[in-house]
Parts: sequence; structure tokens; C-alpha cells
Amino acid sequence: MILRRTLQPARLNVFIRFSQAPIRFPPNVRRLSTAPPPSNPPTTHHTPLPITAHPPPPPPPPPPRSTTRYRTLIYSTLFILLGFTSGSYVRLFLVPPPLPVPSTPTDLSALNTLNSTFSSLPIVRELRSHPDEWTERAPATNTLTGHSMAGSRGLGVYRVFWNAKERRGITVVFFGGALAGWPGVTHGGAIATVLQEGMEMVGEGGVEMMQVRYIKPTLARKWYVLRAELDESEEERNGVGEVAVKATLETAEEGMVCARAMARCVEGSTGEERVESGKETEGLWGRWYKGLQNAFS
Repeated sequence: MILRRTLQPARLNVFIRFSQAPIRFPPNVRRLSTAPPPSNPPTTHHTPLPITAHPPPPPPPPPPRSTTRYRTLIYSTLFILLGFTSGSYVRLFLVPPPLPVPSTPTDLSALNTLNSTFSSLPIVRELRSHPDEWTERAPATNTLTGHSMAGSRGLGVYRVFWNAKERRGITVVFFGGALAGWPGVTHGGAIATVLQEGMEMVGEGGVEMMQVRYIKPTLARKWYVLRAELDESEEERNGVGEVAVKATLETAEEGMVCARAMARCVEGSTGEERVESGKETEGLWGRWYKGLQNAFS
């Protein structure tokens, strides 16, 4: 009894120690948890990071006052010059300056300049290089081109090159500012007058009927070349003493045709003689010729 009582506490201590020792499983055996699953899964709370706002960039520094001032001055000067130049061109186009009166010192100086330019034209140098074929002469002084339309403001230069063998004529002419109808454009009556005189020279007589077709505007203050010759295609339709003549008016530089004309000339008479004799008083040509005389006289 004594021994049994003595050993009982020792057994109890061993049992308690054995029950309190942890259970160790082999490494290849998976340990299963016998604890019940939690009713609500744990939630993880993320603490938001503080948002740091970046300050806006500082505004650019203002430009120096001197640069802004100079820029305004430059733009103002450019616009003033542009407006002044445009206004001057418009004024000269709509209201040109007064033209010099014929036979005045200003007019004679302008004529000298035109004659120098005339001698330097390629067509003039080419015609003068063949003096045996082309004879240079000035228009008669009793015609419109030699009197009423003379001077630098009219037909500043009007020179004729005549080929008697081929019966052809080439006229180099400068239309002055006084011959403009619309600003900057030569009047159609002045063009018709120059064509008439060129064809009368080839036809060796007055024009009985003439047709003019204006193709492009003929600008004033420009050089032009008139070419006139016999129209052989109309030879069968000519009457007794009549010849058909054709002519073109073209620019001296580009050779661009501005007008074409066809006419019938009566050999041995001039247009002025036919009007004075009364043969063309009631005709179209007679009224047109008289109108030109009244306009340029």
C-alpha cells in the first residue's frame, strides 16, 4: 500500500508530461488541421497611401520690354510701307500723272529715250542688218500717226521697214499713255488706225473695207510689231484695181498676236482722197475715217 501510494504521483507526472509534449510527424506525412474553418475569412485592410499633389509649373518670365517695343515698331513700319506702296500703285493706275505735251523739252527727252530703246530691239537690229532687202522710213507727216498721234504720249516711235521686192511691210510702234481707253489698255481705234496705215502702204492705195479682230488686250506703254503683206488667198475675189491685204499686230518681245486685220485696198488712191471726192461719204469706212479725224484733230 505504501509503495502503491508512493508510485501513483510519479506515474501521474509522467502522463501529464507525455500529454503535454508536442506530436511530431514524419516529413513525408502531411499534417491535417482538425480545427474548424473560420466563419468569416479574415479581411486585409490596406491603408491608402497619402496623395501628394504636384504644384503647377511657374509661369514663364515676361519678355523684356525692349524686345516687345521693337517688334511693335517693326510691324507698324512694314504695314505702313505696304499700304503706302499699294495706294501709290492704285493711284498711278487709276489716275496716271499728266503726260508731256508734244514738242516740249520733257517730250523731247522722252522721245530720245524711246529712240535709244528702239535701236536696241532685236527685231530692229535684224532688219537693219539687211539694208539691201529692207528700207527704213518714217511715216508721212500729213497722216494721223505723223501729226495728231505724234509725241511720246501718242505713237512715240513709229518706224516702217519696207520690202519692195516682196511687197511686205514691218512697222515697229510704241503706244503711248494718251492712246489708252481703259487704264493701261490701248484704245481699239488707235490700233485700227495703225493697222490701216500699214495695210495701205502694202496695198498702195486707200482702204475700201477693213475687218479687225482683237485677240488679246494691247497694253499701253509697250512695243509692238505690225506685219502687213498681200493676201494671195483672196486674189480671185479682188475686183479691178483692188488688192487684198492682211496684217497682224504682235508684241515685240514675246511675239504674241494681239490683233488681226484684213482689208481691200484700191490701188492708186488714198482713203483721204476718196472721202474728199465723195465716193465714201455714205459708206462705213467714210464715217469711221471722219470719226478718227475728229477724235485726234
